[in-house]
Amino acid sequence: MKWPEFKIIFVLLLALTLCAIPASAGSAERTLPSSVNTDSEFQVKINVANYGEAGQVIEKLPAGFTFVSSTLPEGAVSVNGNKVSFLLINEKSFSYALKAPASAGTYKFEGILRDINKNELSIVPTTSFINVKAPSSSGESSGGSSGGSSGSSGAGGSPEPQSNVEAKELSQEFVTNGTHVTFEFPKNATCIKYVEFDARKTLGKVTTIVEMLKGQSKLVSSLPEGTIYKNVNIWVGTGGIANSDNIENSVVGFRVEKAWFEKNGADSAFLALWHYDKVWSKLETQKVSEDDTYMYFEAKTPVFGHFVIVESTDKKSSGSIDVKPITPVDSKSKLSSDSEKDPEESKSFLPGFESVAAIGVFGAVYCVLRRKF
Repeated sequence: MKWPEFKIIFVLLLALTLCAIPASAGSAERTLPSSVNTDSEFQVKINVANYGEAGQVIEKLPAGFTFVSSTLPEGAVSVNGNKVSFLLINEKSFSYALKAPASAGTYKFEGILRDINKNELSIVPTTSFINVKAPSSSGESSGGSSGGSSGSSGAGGSPEPQSNVEAKELSQEFVTNGTHVTFEFPKNATCIKYVEFDARKTLGKVTTIVEMLKGQSKLVSSLPEGTIYKNVNIWVGTGGIANSDNIENSVVGFRVEKAWFEKNGADSAFLALWHYDKVWSKLETQKVSEDDTYMYFEAKTPVFGHFVIVESTDKKSSGSIDVKPITPVDSKSKLSSDSEKDPEESKSFLPGFESVAAIGVFGAVYCVLRRKF
């Protein structure tokens, strides 16, 4: 091969390399208050990671909420109806302010992160709920609680010996028939991130307690086979109110340190949440996201009580763990209330980026070739 021909091939290969965009595994997590007062302003925080040199967060706001401002530059934010788009350039987090509606109720947030490769990933929790409450005459602040209310299911209690409890966190919400209720644990005292269910009856003010244990619960007779990450208890209300007559569609969101997987040679595809009711039952578990430190999972559970997070020793078939990672198609469907996708969402967040990059690269190739010939 002659030297000029070699140079041409080398430059073309370089051009193709420059056009290629490296793959990324982005993640985003939303933090918002569990409850706010009607007509009040509040902050929503988004933590993002691994989306490439540029990315985009699209939040679907509940009906009645008004976008106020953002910590991002004004030009990086666009509002289209109830969808707010945030353009990211190397940001690791940002926040935005909203005004709550005048009507009390429980409202749902949904959103996606779109990375540099146009991959779309759900923001975790995949659905976030906020309770909008009318201020009480006694001056109760948003997110506050008042004791001794009639019909309250109380703070509950734990039969677990406290000497076996490594850490615990409480969350309190008002449970009303026909609403989706989310108990969030923002202090991250345990590995449990949230507990959700649909209420079939009005239960009043309910407290959920999560306990991360030092070892096996003193109230179970054995543990399932496998590599144990954590033993946990989840107590919802008192007197067994969290039963199939009162609630349905219950899920538990939890996180596992990536360092634990590396230390134990564990595989996230074989990780599952198990529930104990005289015998251990493996729950349908799916990985929903990850960041630099943690992997995030969600499991469906029929009831609450004793749980253990375990990597199964049976690795013959990944299907036995019921792991169903969320795909970009799932993320898109969650953002659209119609059968047709919003045409604006189908557009690249950096319109013409690929074309401009290709023109620039091949222009450079042309210049090099012109010098030679």
